[in-house]
Amino acid sequence: MGLVRIAVLSLFVFLVSASQGENENFGTSCDPNVTISGGTITLSKGGAVGSILNYICPFGFYPHPVSSRTCRTNGNWNLMRNSRQRVIRKAECRGFRCPMPSIEQGTFFPNSASYDAGDSVSFECDDGYRLLGSDSRTCLINGRWNGTTAVCEDGLDTCPNPGIPAGSMKSGTSYGTDDKVRYLCLNDLVLIGSNERVCLETGEWSGMEPNCQHKHSFDLPEEVASHFSASFSRFLSESKVVKKSGTTGRKLSVAQGQKLHIYILLDVSGSIEEKDFHEAIYAVTNFTDMISRFDVAVNYGVATFGSRSQIVVNIGHVESGFSEYVAFALTDLKYEDITKHSDAGTNMTGAFKTVFEMMVLKKASMKVKLSEWKEVRHVIMLFTDGRSNVGGSPKPMMDLIRRFLDIENSREDFLDVYVFGLGSKTDRVEINSIASKKNNENHAFFLQKDDLTSVFNSMLDLTSVGNLCGFANKSLIESDQSSYPWYAEIISTGKPNFRCSGSIVADEWILTAAHCFEELTEGDADRKAVTVGSYTKRTELKIKSVLKHPGYNLTGKTEMGIQEFYDYDIALVKIEPKLNFTTFIRPICLPCTMATNVALRKSQTQPTCADHENELLPSLGTIEAKFVQSIQNKRDLKNVKIKTGESQRPLCEQDALKASIYVNVSDVKDVVTDRFLCTGGSIRSDEAISCKGDSGGPLYIRKLYRYIQVGVVSWGVKNVCSESRLPTYARDFHINLFKVLGWLKQHLGNSIRFLDLSQ
Repeated sequence: MGLVRIAVLSLFVFLVSASQGENENFGTSCDPNVTISGGTITLSKGGAVGSILNYICPFGFYPHPVSSRTCRTNGNWNLMRNSRQRVIRKAECRGFRCPMPSIEQGTFFPNSASYDAGDSVSFECDDGYRLLGSDSRTCLINGRWNGTTAVCEDGLDTCPNPGIPAGSMKSGTSYGTDDKVRYLCLNDLVLIGSNERVCLETGEWSGMEPNCQHKHSFDLPEEVASHFSASFSRFLSESKVVKKSGTTGRKLSVAQGQKLHIYILLDVSGSIEEKDFHEAIYAVTNFTDMISRFDVAVNYGVATFGSRSQIVVNIGHVESGFSEYVAFALTDLKYEDITKHSDAGTNMTGAFKTVFEMMVLKKASMKVKLSEWKEVRHVIMLFTDGRSNVGGSPKPMMDLIRRFLDIENSREDFLDVYVFGLGSKTDRVEINSIASKKNNENHAFFLQKDDLTSVFNSMLDLTSVGNLCGFANKSLIESDQSSYPWYAEIISTGKPNFRCSGSIVADEWILTAAHCFEELTEGDADRKAVTVGSYTKRTELKIKSVLKHPGYNLTGKTEMGIQEFYDYDIALVKIEPKLNFTTFIRPICLPCTMATNVALRKSQTQPTCADHENELLPSLGTIEAKFVQSIQNKRDLKNVKIKTGESQRPLCEQDALKASIYVNVSDVKDVVTDRFLCTGGSIRSDEAISCKGDSGGPLYIRKLYRYIQVGVVSWGVKNVCSESRLPTYARDFHINLFKVLGWLKQHLGNSIRFLDLSQ
């Protein structure tokens, strides 16, 4: 009996202990009062077992030694260890520091192991070497250097010295054809780009220059917008851009009518919150809408992925070629429905497999047009906030796609893979392994989640959008010249106070007002010039000829007591040399042209000028428009309203008789013909009016990402633009371009493709 009692007692004690242990475990949680010096924390599940503790630091700082911790079953957060596996007790936010740069056959100063944000270094080369890249670089707040890698070059090899990016070491010092260089990042920095590059016969290095990044640092939104759009926008030019001799950049563009297939992959795994999901949808729909404004035939394939992938838009279906359908399909997605079926994992391999399967079926459907298939450009854009934890490494599947498209055989231009890593959980090495690596281009980007929308709102880098008209840089302030790069100024060397405005409409044509050349003689034209470009770096151009509209005659009604009559007040100025378009110098779109037809997404088969006029100047009452106002060398982009309605236009026109030169005119139609547009007035709120010197400038309308000129500033009722309170009758009158299109086409037809104006 004694042994039985002992056994029963032992079993009872064991069961009680186990029961108590289970109860204790069930109620166990980790201390939520954890802190990080200089930052804050977030907790999932309130600190219960399995909760994730995230350390949050201000911009420009990162959590050390870890960014997150997990609550373990013993009620303790897992230990924090540094890169040397030493246990660290206290978390802190540390500021990013830039790694030490390096330069062969040269020197840099000051010399330090690392640098704070705002520190600068300068570079010099030894005698006999020429400095390429930036001669001075500044450490940015994200721990990256601005500018480009400084290199000392002697010009003796096939390829230039590829340089040593900051924070790396390079092996290989021979730069002849087929020679290789290899890179390794130091001090736990992560290599983004190519770890091996080969010198090609063309004198260029294969792949992409490596960049050694801190594992917690993010790209600046403006950098991502610039790099992504500079790479992507080569697809969007209206004509092929010829590579200039002496340059190393790739400038191949998709010509008109050529096809572009874009595959968009959206991560909807368990870590994606609803806010992140909607921001990604917003960014992508804006992107597809923007692309639709270009003269490129695009088909989309869209899929979401978690553990499994789900096709949203199948590139094999005819509707994939309509951006409106793609936008509808994206905005129709419901977060709760998508995440319910995606599971918690992140399967990038499965996502790329979905793309591969769509490619296979699309190619099969084009079997009678295989030559066309070979000319299709393919773009894959993947958005993820984590690392692939289901399906294995995505690189083998990406390699399969490359083989299927025959990319290795001198076809690198036919595939671009962009990967956007969002948040701190992304695997940079994995993302770098699947993103494209092309010379002078970036394809792997790392952003804070909240920055995605601003990146897509601030595209494009306009230095690489070819000759597209009506494109302004939205990412900069509106007073900047790149927000109105078509603005031109007409000056006179003989009359320093003379000034008129104009607009760039082609590479050798400026559109302006005829009265700016009222006393035109051969000598007078020689004394005038046109300036364009950034306000701090204006380019002066010679006037080759001036063409005034034949209907213009300022003194044509003097016998009626009208001393100045501005009907047909429009002129074209031919300049030399021809312009090279940049971010700060770019033409504006004109109505009833093929470029504007694409921008307005009108019919490509039977476009009509009437369609453009109904779109741009409908008789609805008032139309929002813009013009550039200049006061004392200060330029501002002003908003006005064109009065087109049956009641607004007559009221606006009637105020013309309050101009001092028309006080004795009884019929307003004697001075305001139907070739004028009317703006200004302050019945409900002050509306901007033009100033002296603004004559000839463009009056234009914004249609999403493009700007289209509809008028030329001609004259105003009263020059009071500098006054704080404008009279209600302060109006401006502009020549309506729709009324002079025949004349414009006659002289610009060799530079701009116009529609058939007879329709």
